[in-house]
Amino acid sequence: MSTVESQLQEYLKSRLDSGALAVAAEDIHDAVVPRVHPEFREKPEYRYSLDHFRRRRVINAVDDKEGRRYYHIGKFPSPELHQMPGLSL
Repeated sequence: MSTVESQLQEYLKSRLDSGALAVAAEDIHDAVVPRVHPEFREKPEYRYSLDHFRRRRVINAVDDKEGRRYYHIGKFPSPELHQMPGLSL
C-alpha cells in the first residue's frame, strides 16, 4: 500500500471511528492532499486510490442523489446509513 493510500485509509477510519456513518470523497481528499499543492489532487495516486480500495473491497461507497460519493468500511451500508436523507441505496 502506498503512502497516499495509507493516509486515505487512516483518515477514513478515524472519521468513522469518531461517529461518522460515511465520509464524502471530497472531504477525504481535502484532508489528505497537501494544502500547499492542490494540483496533487490530479495525480493518479490521489485520484484513483479510493477506487482501488473499493475494487479490492477494503471500503465501499454509496452515492447521494446529487452524485456525491460517500465511503464507508464494510460490505453493506449500515441501517443508520440507510436512514441518511438523499442517499440512493
